[in-house]
Amino acid sequence: MEESLYNFYNLFVNSALLEDLYQEELLSPLTWSAVGIAFVVAIAFYIWPFNRVSFSGFGSWLLMLGVSALVLFVITLVTCYQKANQEIPRDEADTNQGVLFDQGVSVFLSYAFEMALLTALIFFVISMVMKNFSKNAKHRPMLWPSK
Repeated sequence: MEESLYNFYNLFVNSALLEDLYQEELLSPLTWSAVGIAFVVAIAFYIWPFNRVSFSGFGSWLLMLGVSALVLFVITLVTCYQKANQEIPRDEADTNQGVLFDQGVSVFLSYAFEMALLTALIFFVISMVMKNFSKNAKHRPMLWPSK
């Protein structure tokens, strides 16, 4: 599974950071975190505890989408910073190669933003499935296909 995730993330993630994430086996946990957070937030919106008439508008749905994306943004950023602070050597035999996760803040921010967008996309897909189980938010994010 790590290989297929590597091929997927290779489309839009910095290659140096992707190599480091792959070597530290962080691709699967971060991807499952994205799916899990999107699923938990969707359950909270469509089933319980936020399934109320007063919280069933499109603005509320956008808020929940933003919450799921922001949570994974923070998790990804913290994970990258923690790995960078560990100063894991690239190759213990060759000290001239440097350490893993030494790309800098802009690479971490862009990767965290990309993971937030992925989480928002996953939340949208889960929302399209789960909206049929809701009494109050049946028409969120859009009327189609439950019209």
